[in-house]
Amino acid sequence: MLAGVCGSTQAAGWNEPGWAGAALAAPGTTSLIEVQQGTDLSRRVRGLRGQGFESAGGEQVAFSAWYESNWTDMRVTWMTPLSASTGFIWGLGTGEHGRKYSIAPSLKIGFIHQARIDRRTLLTLRATTTLGGRLREKTCTADYGDIGGVQTVNCRLAASTLEPAETLRYLFNAKSSERHQLSVSLNHAF
Repeated sequence: MLAGVCGSTQAAGWNEPGWAGAALAAPGTTSLIEVQQGTDLSRRVRGLRGQGFESAGGEQVAFSAWYESNWTDMRVTWMTPLSASTGFIWGLGTGEHGRKYSIAPSLKIGFIHQARIDRRTLLTLRATTTLGGRLREKTCTADYGDIGGVQTVNCRLAASTLEPAETLRYLFNAKSSERHQLSVSLNHAF
């Protein structure tokens, strides 16, 4: 029941009824099922690029150089059938790096199982988890002059009203909100 599909963004999506009648892939073969460039963590960082602050000396400090990257985190996912109704899902993420942040590489694992309820109805369960891929933000050194001297600070909050040491609590250290996925679908052909 597992179809061997290949494509770019989300190859025939395992929850779309259009692939249900496709040719079966033999157990042991592997099919590309998803290519994704940019994750929720990449989008979070990208949103900072147009921001900045004004220093005590009146200079504009832009975040663009700190949070830009020549490469956006790319995740590629494959499915290897284990039987006619069950498949192993696996994939890799490249990670992403900028001057003041990094997104670690990742590994996706999971499974898909299909059960034919009758000749026109198909129930599909898909579950995946992503290991790694954490977003970590790096610190800056700020000179607060006679008031505070040189201190380590969260770059984004260097000009805030928070104490420099307090800003460190707000450094990004986040896992993807997309790291655990579970889908159940029921497809019926009319």
